[in-house]
Amino acid sequence: MTYDLLIVGSGSAGVAAALEASALGAKAAVVEAGVLGGTCVNVGCIPSKYLLRAADAFHRAGHPVFPGLRTGALGVDWPALLSGKEALISALRKEKYQEVLKAAGVPVLRGRARFLDGERMEVEGREVLAGRYLLATGARPFLPPIPGLQESAPWTYLEALSAPALPESLLVVGGGPIGLELAQAFARLGSRVVVLEALPEILPQEDRELARLLRGYLEEEGIEVHTGVRVEAVAREGTFRVQTDRGVFEAERLLVATGRKPALEGLGLERAGLARDERGFLKVDPSLRTTNPRVYAAGDAAGLPQFVYVAAQSGRVAARNALGLKTPLDLAALPRVTFTDPALAAVGLTEEEARERYGEGVRAAVLPLSQVPKALTARDTRGAFKIVVDEEGTVLGLHVLAHEAGDVIQEGILAVKYGLSYRDLIDAFHPYLTLAEGIRLVAQALDTDPKKLSCCA
Repeated sequence: MTYDLLIVGSGSAGVAAALEASALGAKAAVVEAGVLGGTCVNVGCIPSKYLLRAADAFHRAGHPVFPGLRTGALGVDWPALLSGKEALISALRKEKYQEVLKAAGVPVLRGRARFLDGERMEVEGREVLAGRYLLATGARPFLPPIPGLQESAPWTYLEALSAPALPESLLVVGGGPIGLELAQAFARLGSRVVVLEALPEILPQEDRELARLLRGYLEEEGIEVHTGVRVEAVAREGTFRVQTDRGVFEAERLLVATGRKPALEGLGLERAGLARDERGFLKVDPSLRTTNPRVYAAGDAAGLPQFVYVAAQSGRVAARNALGLKTPLDLAALPRVTFTDPALAAVGLTEEEARERYGEGVRAAVLPLSQVPKALTARDTRGAFKIVVDEEGTVLGLHVLAHEAGDVIQEGILAVKYGLSYRDLIDAFHPYLTLAEGIRLVAQALDTDPKKLSCCA
């Protein structure tokens, strides 16, 4: 059996690569040993955001913000909630993975793939040849080498999203996006939650000012957040006991959200001459070609930023390059969203990064959400907009902390990608009483006190 391109992995990177190859007229196939669809649809984006939205609805029912409204959060039927999650996953897996591959004429070869040498693979003992190979095997949760951690069988996001019951108390190790999102979801559904982060701040990759605001909002909801805490040992004796340099923390369940490692075991990388970097990911060049010129990699396995949209785009780019085209992977205007409530969305440089790179000419402005009419009418002014520009006024970064912040960051992506000036943002129309209006207002705040502006002028 011979193909132009054999793709190992059926997640976003693999399916995007398969569809691109098919569109280019190539004969492609996908190899999958597990469940079709990879991380995002099965155990990542879809189930986690489903749980977050459910927790948000429950929280808002119990905390009405408008005068005269009397609502209540009556309880959580956890098995029914999980059943709805599984139904959604099953439908999307069929519609967006199984059926689109079938429509594109791309077969799915079931079984484990491994290299026989630098030019041949086998799938469950059957030799499969291809002109080019693409590894899109993704990543899985990483457990740090802490004494007693492995033996205690903690949760990762995999177990947390399918937990048999809501825990009364939950310890979360890791103050990054996954840890904070699940911490807030479980807290809003009724668990007592404590977050432990080793670094001095939560969300260390984000703007310090907005990350600190978010921490305050999480703490107002009753979530304990401890930063600069080093976990030294874990024991499980009915409950989890986590020994740190600041004392012992105890809870019914322990969730570890400290990153992910590449899923590359059993592929026979050495036989194919494939090298890894210092983190264990496949070494790739700018075209996403590995150290074997016949093998390409995409998504998490290639050590790229772990976002599903990066995986999909890298899959398309890798497929094009494997088939003889020359397409770069442009990550210059890469957005990121932490789906807490309020959410933190960002693109480009933080103020700290910009000043380090461009010096004193950098300017920044912050607009509290209390200056955005949409937030006032929604009676939710938690958050802020922040813009960072260089000496000429070119937008270097946009950061938004607000409910559904991810839905308004796209304008910032375009501004950073195409080198727009903050004056371009001011001159563009922004519909009144939308959250997007905050982008115009924060751009104006570079020159004008927003308190001196009319609400729609």
